[in-house]
Amino acid sequence: MKAISAIFLLLLLLSCSNDSKSDKREEPVNTRLDATNDKSSSEESIDAVLLDDDLRTEWQNPELVLDLLGDLTDKDVADIGAGSGYFTFKMAKLARKVVALDIDPNSLEYIKDQKAIVGNWAENIETRLTPADVPNLVENEVDLVLIVNTFAFIPDKDKYLVRLKRGMKPGGRLVIIDFKTGNVPVGPSDDAKISVNEVVKALKLAGFSKTKIDLESLQYQYIVSTKN
Repeated sequence: MKAISAIFLLLLLLSCSNDSKSDKREEPVNTRLDATNDKSSSEESIDAVLLDDDLRTEWQNPELVLDLLGDLTDKDVADIGAGSGYFTFKMAKLARKVVALDIDPNSLEYIKDQKAIVGNWAENIETRLTPADVPNLVENEVDLVLIVNTFAFIPDKDKYLVRLKRGMKPGGRLVIIDFKTGNVPVGPSDDAKISVNEVVKALKLAGFSKTKIDLESLQYQYIVSTKN
């Protein structure tokens, strides 16, 4: 009887050992599956960005915006809230340098990846991670600042604009483009928007001058331009 019990105990131990080995073999498989899923998610994310950019072009009218910015030859430009680089790359073809600023490191990595794809003409793009409440520009660094669909999300706008002025060259231009309030089919809800009047008021308090308002050129957005 003791012999039978010993044999049964031995078989039980062997079974547990095999189960443990089986678990260890399965773990790398799960890891590989996770890695595959991560790659798939990354590719889907890039595809989504490209699709969003294509859809955006239908209403953003980037060529009109670039015309409004004027001659960028020999100009240093800051794209605040650059995102995937929608305007960054367009301005890079025209300007001396474009500083792409964003609070999201993933967006800036995407811009870097796109730089490597498009070639040498985009080498004048510099990516710069920045806090939401700091422009992160060197004093007198840029001739032009473009802020598209971002100004509403900047905290403490009065202090931000004062700091932004320091990063702009004397006579430099600031162009803010954001969504109109009301029944607009694109952009955030009204409670996440900033009205054109609020933008103008903030610019005045910060000491900007010669402010112009354009409510007509873009269907869903207003354009506010001003000078340092």
